[in-house]
Amino acid sequence: MQENILSDLIINKVYSATTMYNETNARAKRINRSSWAILLKYEGETLYETKGKTYVSNRNKMVILPKGSSYNWICTKSGHYAVIEFESSRLYDKIIYFPDVNGDRLLKDFKELEYKRTVKKPLFEIESIRDAYSIILKLCEAERKIYVPTEKTEKLSPAIEYIAQNYHKNIKNDDLASLSGLSTVYFRKLFTEVYHISPIAYVHELRIKKAKEMLKSDYGSITDIAHSLGYLNIYDFSRDFKKHTGVSPSKYV
Repeated sequence: MQENILSDLIINKVYSATTMYNETNARAKRINRSSWAILLKYEGETLYETKGKTYVSNRNKMVILPKGSSYNWICTKSGHYAVIEFESSRLYDKIIYFPDVNGDRLLKDFKELEYKRTVKKPLFEIESIRDAYSIILKLCEAERKIYVPTEKTEKLSPAIEYIAQNYHKNIKNDDLASLSGLSTVYFRKLFTEVYHISPIAYVHELRIKKAKEMLKSDYGSITDIAHSLGYLNIYDFSRDFKKHTGVSPSKYV
């Protein structure tokens, strides 16, 4: 899903939020785009071509043009479009495409952001970043609605939800299997098939991911972090952390 690409996108600054117009047959070539852009072609239609693929941009089909991407575009039907340009250090060389969006709803968000940047009220820069994130989130939510999980993923979803909320507890395969309505043997087999890792290893990987986040902040001592993650002592935590990362918690930056 597209949200995997956008999940760790950090917006440093919104450069502009504007409304533009293109005549039919207007065209251009872009090489190694220098900033990110979210674009809603709410009148007419534009085609984007890159890497042998063509993407249609209109009121119900949107594109995000990443920093580092290269493409050709041609306006096939004249009309206006709203565009938000922003800075992020992340590079991505492909167009991010959303083929089923509510253009009317999103156009209001674009126009509101454009208005805020025009009148420049206090905190408009911070609000611009917040509003850009909000639009991206709505795009990801729209995509998620058309994503149909496989039957196998659906069977495991109760276990995944439980792990996400209780990773700091002593989780057992029997409990996860029971939540999923499966036998323990079949649950372990199915989980490994879908996620390419055993259920308990999945729990440990999630704990280490959380540990990395905590170590980069000011949550407390390593002992506090170990207890927060459900380890009985700092030694078990340190051993597990080094096993997964290659370094001890005290040396992780």
